Amino acid sequence: MTRNRHRLPDLGPVEFKLLRILWKQHPASARQVLEEYNAGSRRNLKYTTVMTLLTRMAEKGVLSVDRERQPFQFSPRVSRDQMLGQRIRDFVETFFEGRPLDLALRLVEEADLDDDALRRLEQRLERQRLERERGSR
Repeated sequence: MTRNRHRLPDLGPVEFKLLRILWKQHPASARQVLEEYNAGSRRNLKYTTVMTLLTRMAEKGVLSVDRERQPFQFSPRVSRDQMLGQRIRDFVETFFEGRPLDLALRLVEEADLDDDALRRLEQRLERQRLERERGSR
């Protein structure tokens, strides 16, 4: 799996929520995004605010806009995995001085993992170990 390492633009909390909506349902009009946002939020946004934010997100390269259709249709140009990967890398750099192991250990120490979660974690670690062994041959 190839990782996209180019820097994604920073998003504010509301922009990120709008992007999450579009990951679930796309393409979508500004009105559809607004309705979904307001249905799950304590603080409602206005149509003009959502349209402005979606337009800015398109300018940042996070969304694509189909202007051929009325109303305009917005779709994500970045995947959840791309955004999550960058956020995790930024978090590790900021809080763990670039050491991902320290974050992983902290998560295991803080979490109350059940047997199934521990088994899944062990399986993932073993799979990574095997992948490394195969790659070093």
